[in-house]
Amino acid sequence: MTGMASTQEERANEAVTAHRSIAVVVGGSGAIAKALVHKWSQDPDLTVVSLSRTSSGFSKVQSVITDYSDESLASAARHVAAIGLPLSRLVICNGILSDDAIRPERKVSDLDVAAFDTVMSVNTLLPMRVLGAFWRVIRDAEDPRIAVLSARVGSLEDNKLGGWYSYRASKAALNMMLKCAAIEARRVNSRAKIIAYHPGTVDSALSRPFQRSVPDGKLFSPDYTAAQLIDILDSVVADGDLSYLDWAGQPIPW
Repeated sequence: MTGMASTQEERANEAVTAHRSIAVVVGGSGAIAKALVHKWSQDPDLTVVSLSRTSSGFSKVQSVITDYSDESLASAARHVAAIGLPLSRLVICNGILSDDAIRPERKVSDLDVAAFDTVMSVNTLLPMRVLGAFWRVIRDAEDPRIAVLSARVGSLEDNKLGGWYSYRASKAALNMMLKCAAIEARRVNSRAKIIAYHPGTVDSALSRPFQRSVPDGKLFSPDYTAAQLIDILDSVVADGDLSYLDWAGQPIPW
């Protein structure tokens, strides 16, 4: 039995060694994340790692269970580094819009401290904590492309409707922090590129309560927005700056 187990482990190591780089998807249980993991798992050049509270369910994917504590994220980063391949893609998909206790605010008097803290923690601070945990991996990577799910509603210039105070604030703050990270990345790895990605309105649990107001043709499948992001990551050029892009690769005003 020991010899058989060793043989299986050697085959698994050989399969990983045959790959050329690593793609990491954080928040792997979300709709967009699952679509990304599925698509990248078909690429023979990629070792795909999914970070989530639960297993990805894909046989060709390395599932790393995390509770998103600092210790857990640091352990996940060490796991990725130990694979021994360069990081080529990192996509952070974590986000919250509403749940049983949180609803987007229609007016300023709807603001609630606990809800605001939760939205900011998940949408703004968590992605930056992930970047912090993976910073050495990013620094040492050959050509890393990093995308974090932002939103057009984080744009000050584009805001014509108001409302959704906490969600808008969390995405605007995320964009600012990503701008700082892009400047820092330029100093440690000029080949790195960070993108704040607006996927559009995607047919997912996050958007489902708000889909009735979505115009025809503007409700995208997770597969579509994942494919669009993959194309953008494959074509974007490292210019030392943060790009704020929508699913069509078009810049969004700040």
